[in-house]
Amino acid sequence: MNANGIPMAVPIPPPATAPMAAATSSFPSYRKTAQVELTQNQRDQLKAQGYTEGLIEIITKSVSYFPHRVWVVDNSGSMNKNDGNRLVSTKGNSVKMVQCTRWLEIVETVNYHAQMAALVSAPTTFRLLNHPGGHIGPQEFSIAERGIDLHVIEEDLGMAKYVMNSSSPSGVTPLTDHLLAIKNRVLMDADELRSKGERVTIVLATDGLPTNEQGIGGIAERNEFINALRSLQGLPVWIVVRLCTDEAAVVSFYNQIDEQLELSIEVLDDFIGEAEEVYEHNPWLIYSLPIHRMREMGTPHRLFDLLDERPFTKAELREFCFLLFGAGNMDGVEDPDVDFNDFLKGIQDLIKREKECWDPIKKKMKPILDLKQMHKVYGSGSCVIM
Repeated sequence: MNANGIPMAVPIPPPATAPMAAATSSFPSYRKTAQVELTQNQRDQLKAQGYTEGLIEIITKSVSYFPHRVWVVDNSGSMNKNDGNRLVSTKGNSVKMVQCTRWLEIVETVNYHAQMAALVSAPTTFRLLNHPGGHIGPQEFSIAERGIDLHVIEEDLGMAKYVMNSSSPSGVTPLTDHLLAIKNRVLMDADELRSKGERVTIVLATDGLPTNEQGIGGIAERNEFINALRSLQGLPVWIVVRLCTDEAAVVSFYNQIDEQLELSIEVLDDFIGEAEEVYEHNPWLIYSLPIHRMREMGTPHRLFDLLDERPFTKAELREFCFLLFGAGNMDGVEDPDVDFNDFLKGIQDLIKREKECWDPIKKKMKPILDLKQMHKVYGSGSCVIM
């Protein structure tokens, strides 16, 4: 976390030198026993980063609901293109989005989620598309897979950060092979996952269209990838595609998959891109980085999926406030369909309890909800917001 309260990273320091490789199974199960409840210290650290009480509750539940998360991280040669973006803390209590390579953008993203997994003891595996080289480290590394002992988790985190910070992108985009390998692991535990109402999150962080191991891409390779995704239908998985590019052909390909396949899947742009889409439909919400990070790690609530698709109804607005502030804190807040002005007054009191967040649209720190915008969209008559 930086001085502005922006969740740049969870405060667990990495080692200064290369860590020793952690011993992991070559074919581990994805059905792990995760920590069920967050400690007060864990909750305090999330709160300090700008996570609201409601968002912390969602994270607490998701650690149990998703006993394992699997990231497929694109380190192919195209990730060297210099059209990525990363957040940088600046003087004057501000934040700036600076241009960088796609690889540096995804390094920042993976480092964050490795630290988040370490903080909340959430078993998470990261698979690089291409081997980074034996002198750097393994192609696959995990956080909290060997247990939730603090020393072990710090060792896991050190390895993850060292591999990501030391690697350079090169090679091809064999997404299909990785998907099929993950599918085989999920199959090992599918019955137990279903019996407990749990799922495995699969995050594809990529900038390109799928290729084979020789780097050849085309209609055949794309169809193989789609068939691999289709083979996941019926399995207890939640899929997030975190795009690291604005290239129209790539964005269109993944959006069409989202529309065509009967899968639990969400396609995400980078922080700024998603914020612009959310602002277009629901301008009353400050699309904070904590919300974006939660969507990256998999938050399977329909309202998080709808944020950037269409305006919320009043009923959905109320439901989202329950998610944001927590059900207990919403006790006594009027239903917006009954008395919208009273609803705004109740929400105004809850906003004052939460930290301000960085608004990527207005480029300044603001309260987490813009009540004037909310009144403009949903209200009628004179505004009561001070």
